[in-house]
Amino acid sequence: MPLSTARPAVSSRARAGAFASLVAVATACSSASTPAPAPSGDGAAPPPPSGWMAAVGALGTFAQTFDGSTWTTRSIAMQDLYTVTCVGNLDGWAAGAAGTVAHTIDGGWAWALQNAHTGADLRAIRFGTATLGVVAGDTGTLAITQDGGTTWTTVAPLTASALRGVAIAATAGVMLAVGDAGVVLRSGDAGATWTVATIPGAGDLQGIDTDADAHLVLAVDASGAAWSSSDAGQHFARETTSSAALLAVALAGDDSAAIAVGVGGTILERTPSGTWAAVTTGTSATLRAAVIADDGRQYAGGDSGTLVFSANAGATWTGVPLGTEATLYALDDL
Repeated sequence: MPLSTARPAVSSRARAGAFASLVAVATACSSASTPAPAPSGDGAAPPPPSGWMAAVGALGTFAQTFDGSTWTTRSIAMQDLYTVTCVGNLDGWAAGAAGTVAHTIDGGWAWALQNAHTGADLRAIRFGTATLGVVAGDTGTLAITQDGGTTWTTVAPLTASALRGVAIAATAGVMLAVGDAGVVLRSGDAGATWTVATIPGAGDLQGIDTDADAHLVLAVDASGAAWSSSDAGQHFARETTSSAALLAVALAGDDSAAIAVGVGGTILERTPSGTWAAVTTGTSATLRAAVIADDGRQYAGGDSGTLVFSANAGATWTGVPLGTEATLYALDDL
């Protein structure tokens, strides 16, 4: 069932009052950036863009940019959308309140609903390939797909904790989901079977990221701890503790760098050896999202529409004007 096929040119500033809370942001599936294609007169989708960035949020808000500065905003669903991800440059998924999952096959032009067989709020979604994906959310809700979301299969409950982050190491067949009370759900066979464990001493886990082979897995918690695993998420060790709660973590595809972000504008930079150091960003806004793009640029987003980026491994940070005061809760770069 199509959700939307039109692309009205409405600025995110103009829609900020109607959509008070953007709740996820995703970078383009490729790092290239091209001008937004204009709708054709007959309403048909234009040729797919070579790169795009998108935000989803309250009342199904979907905001999109092709140049990193000019945003357009529309609604693609009735429900709040909490998370978004993409694979390649055409396939994308958004998920949110009341079990909503939506899918695009044309770079965000049109969206169709998928049935995840749950009514729980969904907080995190990730695809390792165009077919293999996982979505997770409140009350331990977990579902997987092997066919791009045409069929979602719910996993028998392993925890009652809210699950707030997911990660996939597709080449290793590893799926991970983390959440409150330090819980870690893990599959080593692409979602066929799962185990549940907790990280001793961990607080509520807020985010997780991994490289494609699960050689390095990083997670952060609301107590300010950053955790690492070198055995595909089977065991974790504390690497550092911040004085502020950490709410998101991002790992470069080649493991050369990582960042963790959190309350009060906190950003920690990680070296390949596992040493973390705080950097100055010029913002005191709580940062709830982080991503490292393929070209090495680092982004962090959070309260009051704050979005900052660094092109020099965190040495200096520059604000990105989004024209909105909406809170940003997640950043993805696949």
